Amino acid sequence: MEQGKKTILIVDDEVGLRNLLKFRLISFGYDVLVAEDGYLGIELARSRKPDLIILDIMMPYFNGIEVCKKLKSDYKTKDIPVIFLSVLAQKEDIEMGKEAGAEFFLTKPYDPEKLSLVLRMALQSSKGA
Repeated sequence: MEQGKKTILIVDDEVGLRNLLKFRLISFGYDVLVAEDGYLGIELARSRKPDLIILDIMMPYFNGIEVCKKLKSDYKTKDIPVIFLSVLAQKEDIEMGKEAGAEFFLTKPYDPEKLSLVLRMALQSSKGA
């Protein structure tokens, strides 16, 4: 990976969305890691320490809320900003995401410009971490 380039971990069980999101993030200039479930997402986050994590909520093994709580309670990953990207968009879902420790919550389908803005905001806010 290039020095100075930010790395984003995508954790989502939908292969089509994962690939599309990966392609888009690469086009934005990021390095990208992918995991198809929460268990692998936690392992990659601990071993590779990405600059940011994009996390789905509905996934096998661990759902995104559980994954986020585990990441935020682990000293190795607690400072990595998390953005939820989910079809779940009820107020309760957003509140659960924030309570689990996510910095931002976007809904699927997402607006690429809004995603780019939120990524920059999340990465900017984590610089002091």
